[in-house]
Parts: sequence; structure tokens; C-alpha cells
Amino acid sequence: MGNDELTRIHELAKRVTLLEKMALRQQSRIDELVERLEEAERRAGTPPQRKEPPKAAADDPAEANAAAQRAVPSVSDLLDEEMKRDLSRAYTGAAASPVKPPEQPPQGKAMNAMERAAGSYARATGGKESTPSDRARQNEAARKKAAEASLDAIPVHELRERTPAERAADYIRDYNALYDVVGTMFQKKKAQDDFIKLYEVQGMRCTNMQLRLSRPELEPRFVAVTPTRDADFWGMPLGNGLFAVVPNPFLVYGEEMHTAGGMREAFNSNYRAGNTYGRFTVKETATFQFGTIGKVFKRGQLEVEL
Repeated sequence: MGNDELTRIHELAKRVTLLEKMALRQQSRIDELVERLEEAERRAGTPPQRKEPPKAAADDPAEANAAAQRAVPSVSDLLDEEMKRDLSRAYTGAAASPVKPPEQPPQGKAMNAMERAAGSYARATGGKESTPSDRARQNEAARKKAAEASLDAIPVHELRERTPAERAADYIRDYNALYDVVGTMFQKKKAQDDFIKLYEVQGMRCTNMQLRLSRPELEPRFVAVTPTRDADFWGMPLGNGLFAVVPNPFLVYGEEMHTAGGMREAFNSNYRAGNTYGRFTVKETATFQFGTIGKVFKRGQLEVEL
């Protein structure tokens, strides 16, 4: 037997001795508690009640001894399984019987339980997966339709800011279309009001028209006027004090307007003296520059009709 085995035996013997001391100490405490209880009963004036051992046990010493041995726990009862195996290996050289792990149910039984559950579900559903009802499908279709309608109602914003030339092109197109509006005068007036609102049109007129009747060589000066419908010129703001300008579609374009009202300075056209025109087809807007007062910055191009 090697030194390691002897050292192990000594350690186990120390453990056994320690456990015996612990058992004796616990027994002493129990005896002390019993004595205190009896003392308390005597002070209270009631004789202590002791359980008499069975007479059969008293008459038979061997049986009484066996009962006492069963009542007092042995050292082996106080050892755990690992210490028992160590003691057995130390004294006999053979290991104690290993502790068997708790048996687990076979995997097949668990699988059978799962199969039974799956079979119950299949019988309950008829072997088919649950499908949405007709009402649920109708509600979903209605929801999608409403969502698409809401998206269509949202205006599509430009991904970039339109250039002045692009805005002026739209301005010209919609202006020329005002003459093609069919319906009553009220409907035509509403179309013009919508045009004014859409393009934020500013009304303008030549402020020195009367002076220029006698002195046509003077440069025309323009001012903003309201309401826009009563102005001679309609200007869409381009930024930096510049406006894209067209004639009021209701303008009466005669000799005075051509000579003194600023039309000949603002537009190149097919105007002929002695005629009065009431319809305009804008090819290119004029550009007015506004500060304290407005002036023609660039001429436009239009065709006039009687």
C-alpha cells in the first residue's frame, strides 16, 4: 500500500472521528433539552410524563438492545456515498458499487407521445391548415384598396427643385390653355382663379402710362396691383426679384396699350397698328425685374389674335 493510500485512509479516519464527535454532541444537546423540559414541568407542579417502554421489550433484553441500536444512527448513516466508496476502496482495495443514474424514459415513449399529439391535432383540423375566412379576406382586400387610394391621393413631390425655365414652361402651357376652357363665364373665371393661386401670380401695371402717352420715349415703370384680375400683366415669381410675365388674358390690346402701356417694350409680337386684340398665345414669357419699381429685364414673344 503506497503513501498516498495511507494518507487517504488517515484523512477518512479523521472524518469518521469528527462525525462521531458531532453525533455525541447532538445527543448531549438532546439530553440537556430533555432535562430542562422536566425541570420546567416540576416547577409548574405537573409530574413529568414519561412514556413507559413496552413490557415485552423490558422482559426481553436482546430485543431492547436491538431497538436501541436501531434508534441511534450509525456512522455509516452519516457518510455520503463518496465517502463510503473511498472507505471501501481503502480497506478492501475494491471500489464500491457505483451509483446508478436515475433511469430516463426511453426516447421511443417520448416520440410516441408527440405522435399522439400530432395525430390529435390532425383529427381536429381535418388534416388541413387553418385558412382565413371569406370575411377576413374581404377585410384585407378592402384595407389594401383603401391604402392604395390614400397613396394615390398624396401629391408626388419633385425630387429636386424645378429650374426657372421648367417653371416658366409650365406657366406658359397652362396660361395658353385658359382660352380653351369651355363652359360659362363663371367656370372660366374659376379656372383663372385656380391658375392665379397655383402659380402665385402677382398683378402688375405700367404706373407712368398717362405720362408716356405724351412722351412715349420714357421707359415704362411697373408696380404691383391688386386684385390680380384687374392688372394688365400677370407675373409668376422666379426668385431674386424676377418675374415671368404674361398679359392678362382679358386685356384689350389696342393703340394706347401698345404705345404707352408697356406692351411693345415687354413683348415682340405680330401687333399691327389700328387693330385691337383680345387673345394671346405666349411663346416666351417676358422677364420683369422688381425692386422699388419694376422694369423690363428681358422681352418675351407672343402671337396676338383679333
